[in-house]
Amino acid sequence: MTRVVGQEQARRIAVRAQLLDGSASTVLDTVRRLGFLQMDPIATVATPQQLVLFSRLGPFDPTELDRLLWKKRKLFEYDAFIYPVEDLPIQRARMAKFRRGGKLKRDEWIRDFLRENARFRRHVLRELEASGPLLSGDLEHDMMPPGVGHRWWGDRHVRLMLDILAARGEIAVAGRNGKQRVWDLPERVFPESETLPWREAERELERRKQRSLGVWRARNGEWHAHPEYRSRKARKPPKSSKRSRSPRKWAVPIRI
Repeated sequence: MTRVVGQEQARRIAVRAQLLDGSASTVLDTVRRLGFLQMDPIATVATPQQLVLFSRLGPFDPTELDRLLWKKRKLFEYDAFIYPVEDLPIQRARMAKFRRGGKLKRDEWIRDFLRENARFRRHVLRELEASGPLLSGDLEHDMMPPGVGHRWWGDRHVRLMLDILAARGEIAVAGRNGKQRVWDLPERVFPESETLPWREAERELERRKQRSLGVWRARNGEWHAHPEYRSRKARKPPKSSKRSRSPRKWAVPIRI
């Protein structure tokens, strides 16, 4: 059962739920508690995923995130986000929904795009099966011409095909070579798991969202707290010791 809380208490619960109270312990635990990390290879100071982790953990080893993703397979990348591997059944439900499509203009456009470029889609899947994992450059072929520029993706239609196939769960990101994604068949990347029915996945996504936020505002303006935070008080940040009074330094390279 949720409970109604005041604004001040809601603020404290939100800080605790988002691990901004000094309670974060490890990279893996932080991702699990937050639910996901938004991923972007572009780094003005550091990548967004590293900035989020630093704001919770302080200085940390950024290579640990790569190890959890590409070696230990405790995390996985999908649709520009990083998720805990136990969330795979929910994301498989999203993939299945994307494959089914809908009645929106976008869905119609994707169906037409896949139909018009069916030969290239088969080429991608055959090449990955025979030689994967591969970079997008390894999958270039003259059967997929540049095409007409689009306001979102320009004329990079090879990349568009790969993004659509990944969203449908037909291919998956198996690693990264610098900023470039390395592609392979999903059965070689993801562990076996069930696929939740979409309605069940929707309900589970909402439950996890409420848990990660800690509080949410109802339509009547009241703040509701997740049951997990019923009796817990937000921790105060640990007192700095003499040894830790020096300014924090990034554990990731910063170029000026």
